[in-house]
Amino acid sequence: IKYSKERIEKAVLILKKYNTRENYREIEYSSITIFSEIIRLWGSDLAILDQVRSTFYSFFQSDSKPYDDVELVLSKLKKNNFKIAVLTDVAYGMDNKYSLKDIESISNNIDLVLTSVDVGYRKPNPKGYKMILDYFKISPSEMIYIGDEEKDITGANELGIKSALINRNCANKNFEQLYTLNSLNDILNFLEGVD
Repeated sequence: IKYSKERIEKAVLILKKYNTRENYREIEYSSITIFSEIIRLWGSDLAILDQVRSTFYSFFQSDSKPYDDVELVLSKLKKNNFKIAVLTDVAYGMDNKYSLKDIESISNNIDLVLTSVDVGYRKPNPKGYKMILDYFKISPSEMIYIGDEEKDITGANELGIKSALINRNCANKNFEQLYTLNSLNDILNFLEGVD
């Protein structure tokens, strides 16, 4: 693929359209939708779709890794029979084969992973939270949702799910969360029977 300056500029315009920090939306678009639009604008054949997506998403995979406290806390929770789910919004409709690489090292402690692509919506839309409740066959009062953004807390609160804000930099943030955690270790203090 020839990545000329003109092609890059055209791609940037489309990517800006789908950038949720610049253009708020709850509906999620697939990578096929986003990158097919770019390839058509380039006047190229859609046969390059996989190559374009792989090249683009490889940037996001460069050095992501879980915080130091994550593996130990998740293993303690699993040992104590807690069910663990991840609900995450992904960048530019990132396919699971790319986005799930970020959590490979801790995946053995996770029962369910849902991305915004799986759900079709981004947080705070309630659909992803409801899918977790349905999957585990639990009520909102039996679930605690931990997130680091206002949309995480808003979505959980809307359904009556206990919300916890993880605030690693101890900034003054009040999103109407039930709990505020400085690290994931703090969750163990709120849960009974965890050794």
